[in-house]
Amino acid sequence: MEHIFSLPSTMLWPLAACLVLTGILAYFGVHIIAREVIFVDLALAQIAALGTITGVLLGYEVGKDSNMLYLYSLAFTFLGALIFSMTKMREKKVPHEAIIGIVYAVAFAATILVLAGSPLGPHELDRIIKGELLWVHGEIILKTAILYAIIGAFHFFYRGKFILISFKPGQAEASGLNVRLWDFLFYISFGFVITSSVAIAGVFLVFSYLMIPAVGAMLFSDRLGVRLAIGWISGSIISFIGIKLSWETGLPTSPLIVVLLAIGLILAAVGRYIKTAPSKSRALLKTAMTTGLTAIFVVGLFLLGKKHEDPYEHTIHMLGSKFPTDRVVAISKLNVFLDRKEEWLPLLLQRLRDEDREVRRFSIEQLVRMREHSAVPDLLPLIGDPSSDIRLEAIQALKLLGDRRTAKDFIAAAKSEEDVEIRIQLYEAALEFGDTEAIPLLIDLMAESGIFAEDAFASLQAHIEFDVWESPPARRAGIPSGKDIDHAMVKSWWLRNNDRLVWEDATRKFKLQR
Repeated sequence: MEHIFSLPSTMLWPLAACLVLTGILAYFGVHIIAREVIFVDLALAQIAALGTITGVLLGYEVGKDSNMLYLYSLAFTFLGALIFSMTKMREKKVPHEAIIGIVYAVAFAATILVLAGSPLGPHELDRIIKGELLWVHGEIILKTAILYAIIGAFHFFYRGKFILISFKPGQAEASGLNVRLWDFLFYISFGFVITSSVAIAGVFLVFSYLMIPAVGAMLFSDRLGVRLAIGWISGSIISFIGIKLSWETGLPTSPLIVVLLAIGLILAAVGRYIKTAPSKSRALLKTAMTTGLTAIFVVGLFLLGKKHEDPYEHTIHMLGSKFPTDRVVAISKLNVFLDRKEEWLPLLLQRLRDEDREVRRFSIEQLVRMREHSAVPDLLPLIGDPSSDIRLEAIQALKLLGDRRTAKDFIAAAKSEEDVEIRIQLYEAALEFGDTEAIPLLIDLMAESGIFAEDAFASLQAHIEFDVWESPPARRAGIPSGKDIDHAMVKSWWLRNNDRLVWEDATRKFKLQR
């Protein structure tokens, strides 16, 4: 029995977060359902996320500038609260839910547009949806609980007004209450809750805590106090079960709690149906028939499902898929089948010529991960790839997998390379294999490349020990270092010392032969 109710210490803070969220969101859920603005939390959550992303776009960093990013998120949420409070029409010519849906769609589209240029775009979108429930800690929960307590106290103190505009809007207007003002205050306080909650639990779990316990409570009582009690108790019990099952099974916590809340709602609806039915025996029969048909449907889905392919055959099948994402997934799985590398390696090498840039990039990374030196002939053409990113990836891969013969290919490719930065990378790669032919070419780049002159000189310094430049002949020639480099002086040094340079494999640097 003790084992059933025990949780590891690492899951206690996530459980505490769930209980705090249940407490405030079940209350707001009752009001949101009464107002018939079901998706307002999704819209506000998306607006808050757009505020955070805008702050990042303007230079603030996640983690480092969390307070400023929170203020950006909150400012956008206030804007959303203002929009929702001002767009509610008395005559309901346009349903308020339609306006909320439009705002959500626009905010979500704007979020995707802002994230499109960021390499962390998919990760950030995933974090917004799922939250970071498992990584929450005591300080965050304490701050959130204090904030929610203040908001709860505010709503308790003015509960008469909030209940009136949520449950009896017509009576609120007739009484002379400033409905727009109190609507705005409701959405502002709700915005504080949503901004903090989504950062912890993600959009979908917050929406589920907001709606499902409140809907379940509505099935059993019309009294506000009883609804809140049912919502808080049921939400807390299901949260504990979800956290416990997540720990035992390894399933993702937030989605598991959402599913359990939905199952709880279904069971509550079935229980109410049987309890209130005129004929309980007929209600039980209908419930049993519905359950049986559902079971047949689920079993049928599995029976009619496609037979599972052998994992290796499935991976090879995906490697030849017409969809680039399938090919990328297949490439990432190939290292599981190293015992059959001779079979799939030729197929992977073919993907180096794939029309999709990401497929080519993942193919390069997989070959590097395996230290596949035999892939050098297939990698060499990629240093002339149309994509500059792929050219750079190929250079780095060849530096790891190539040999001294590869240096000549680097130099040949550099002579036709238009991008000066990549040309420097090619010459430096040749230097890493001890090819002195790259040295005068880098020296010439110092004269030709303006702002890239320092980069060319840095590449030389990285492969010629610093004391070379400080040797007596160099000091007499006045060779400087750092930014104040002089092409003529470096070239003069090269002409005097080129026949004295010796390559050391151990240090991968040139030294002057004394």
